Amino acid sequence: MPDHFDYPIYAYKEMLDEQFPFKIEIRNRSSMNRVLHAHEHLQLCYMMSGSCLHSAAGRQYVLTKGDLFSIPPYQEHRLDPRDDMDFVMIQVDFMPHAVNESLRDMTQMQTFVDFAYIRPLIPETNLMPKITLPPATQSVVENLLGVLLTEWEEREEGYRLAIKAELLRLLVITGRQYKRYVETQSQQERQKVAKHRDAFNEAIAYMRTHFHEDLHLDEVAAKAWMAPSYFSYMLKLTQGKSYIELLSSIRMQASMELLAESALSISEIATRVGYNHISHFNRTFKKHTGVTPGDYRKSGSGMKSSFFP
Repeated sequence: MPDHFDYPIYAYKEMLDEQFPFKIEIRNRSSMNRVLHAHEHLQLCYMMSGSCLHSAAGRQYVLTKGDLFSIPPYQEHRLDPRDDMDFVMIQVDFMPHAVNESLRDMTQMQTFVDFAYIRPLIPETNLMPKITLPPATQSVVENLLGVLLTEWEEREEGYRLAIKAELLRLLVITGRQYKRYVETQSQQERQKVAKHRDAFNEAIAYMRTHFHEDLHLDEVAAKAWMAPSYFSYMLKLTQGKSYIELLSSIRMQASMELLAESALSISEIATRVGYNHISHFNRTFKKHTGVTPGDYRKSGSGMKSSFFP
């Protein structure tokens, strides 16, 4: 997944309210977006009726009633008509913190993360980036989307809370349906998703064991089989921190342990945790802990727990 683009990428702040990054719209033949594009936010789409074509990551798929699919951040896509057929699609655009401020609860919904963020990255054409909901679940999802549309259009008191509740319910339903779908697939196909998920987790583990080296985002993202921008986005989603924030946090934890448990000088510790300049290390340490490395050492190791719970 490269990190250079020949199509527009819409920043979520341009398309969504920064305070409540959520939007729901109805798309049809006359309002579809036929321009190849990508966006920073996640998009979930459900086909209410009819049929159209969806192009994503260089592949084209036929969508029909009952299909639910996701467009992860930075993935290029567009809609096209299918012959002379009309269609009605519900498009839900949101950032994860519209559901949960900390973002981190999303990691407890692994099947949804697999469906929405991992599976669409896999290039094999036999792995369709959509699921077709069974009729009973279609009715549930259509009623749920109807509630979301009403809350969004009328915006009565408490509408944000109501939208969060229904959106979270939609994510849970999606995750459960994807889990049932996966159980019908071959072991080989399940392993493809697992390998991509494992590559992401191994990249994080690599950061935790090689933090003292001169790490670069491009290098670590390649280990995750992701573009740098997407890898940083996934870190924010699952770890609550961007690449730079996570790397700094790992280095600060290691430096605090060395300050408390070793007799190494501060400059030696800075070098050991990956900083070439003592001034940069001192600034970063104070930003993370509120005190200088020297003051931290003087105060004793008992301070660790108050900075990094």
